[in-house]
Amino acid sequence: MGKHLNAVKRRFGTDTRGLLDGGRYALLHTRSMEFDELRPYVPGDDVRDIDWKASARSGSVLIKRFVTEKHHKILLVADAGQNMAALAPGGERKSTVAENILGAIGLIALGRSDQVAMVYGDGRGSLNIGLSRGETQVERILTHYHDHAVAARGPSDICCQLDYVATHYRHRMLIVVVSDEPEPDARLDELTARLGSRHDLMWAMVADMPATAAGDRGGFDIATGRPVHALAAGDRRVIAAYRRAEQARAQRLTEFLTARSIAHATLTGSADLRRAIVDLTGVWSRAG
Repeated sequence: MGKHLNAVKRRFGTDTRGLLDGGRYALLHTRSMEFDELRPYVPGDDVRDIDWKASARSGSVLIKRFVTEKHHKILLVADAGQNMAALAPGGERKSTVAENILGAIGLIALGRSDQVAMVYGDGRGSLNIGLSRGETQVERILTHYHDHAVAARGPSDICCQLDYVATHYRHRMLIVVVSDEPEPDARLDELTARLGSRHDLMWAMVADMPATAAGDRGGFDIATGRPVHALAAGDRRVIAAYRRAEQARAQRLTEFLTARSIAHATLTGSADLRRAIVDLTGVWSRAG
């Protein structure tokens, strides 16, 4: 594995069994050679699956049953704009957490022989990496995202990437969006509706460092460069009002995504990686 994928493996682990099984859409069906059991023949079964020796011994026609595998075409949609240069609550750059999320999905895809692609960018436009499978593909995805994340970035606008996907990706895919926490508005509503009618959606979000953690000197808005007043040094009523507003904002976002049947998880840092991805893929699988 490459250096980026190895770094993710150290964070996420190597056990990906059962992750991304199920879901609403079986995008490509194959049958493995792993034998499961014998069962009675029913009209419509493939006669090539009849076990003639077992049938002769039992006196009835028996079918070999094999394990069925579902392979997906996975599209990663990632914000690589200025917002991802900010800090997450765990102290890492949000882009680092996002890269680990992308890598974790890539590791799951490797274990399942899924194909994976990526659309990434910022408010200036989108770049894409076409579908393929294997370690080289996942390492390529991580390298491109990492390189863009440390280069000069434009303002974040995940709707720009979602609009690109809605316009250019017509065939059904499993879409995993990786961004900060978006603001629910009419534009996001329209785009998620368009995508949800054709694709299956999951959303992994990286939280912002709360303003109350800025310290006495405060901080600054990563997108505008404007200073942010230090709430921790202010009136306790202001801090309480800020926390209530943040709770209300998070609740609105949760209700927005839940109403649109979008499985979602929020990470405060890479320490959340395993838990969040297991929860996220579990919710998605049960939705099927």
